Parts: sequence; C-alpha cells; structure tokens
Amino acid sequence: KHLRTLEFKPYVIFIKPPSIERLRETRKNAKIISSRDDQGAAKPFTEEDFQEMIKSAQIMESQYGHLFDKIIINDDLTVAFNELKTTFDKLETETHWVPVSWLHS
Repeated sequence: KHLRTLEFKPYVIFIKPPSIERLRETRKNAKIISSRDDQGAAKPFTEEDFQEMIKSAQIMESQYGHLFDKIIINDDLTVAFNELKTTFDKLETETHWVPVSWLHS
C-alpha cells in the first residue's frame, strides 16, 4: 500500500521457483551453489534448501499474490529471462491501467 503512490507506481514481478522436482534437477545439473562455507568452499543446495525455497514462495504468493502484476516461473533460465525482458520492454512502450487513487495521492 505504501509503495503505490503518485510518485512511485511499481510493477511487481514475482519470480517463482519451479516444482521441487524441477528445482532439484536444474540446480544440480547446472552445479549452482547456494553459498560458500566458512573456508570459502562451494556449498551445493541441500534438500532443506529446496524445501525452504518452495515453502517461502508459497507463503509469499499466498500473502502478497494480490499485489503481483506478473508471475514468472524460473523453470528455464533463458525462457524466464526472455519473459522478464519482454515484460520490461512492454512496460516502457505500452500504456498501463492504474487505479485513479494513485493519481490523486
């Protein structure tokens, strides 16, 4: 509510994780790491990391989904990036509806 004002009219994009099966597959195949340990060694994602990603996304979507203007599922990185870029391009060139209350804040 506080972000949607006359000066600042956000377009909220939620980047949602894919199914947990796809998440496991894509993150392990790409050898993507979740962080580094205390010695600086790469720390791969754990099953708990995957569960937490899915749970956090579900909570965010259930609590704030009504504020999302767009949801992009990060299943395939190239597809998700292209969808994000296309969305940005449209935002720069197309007219968008906003509530009248945003214009009279």
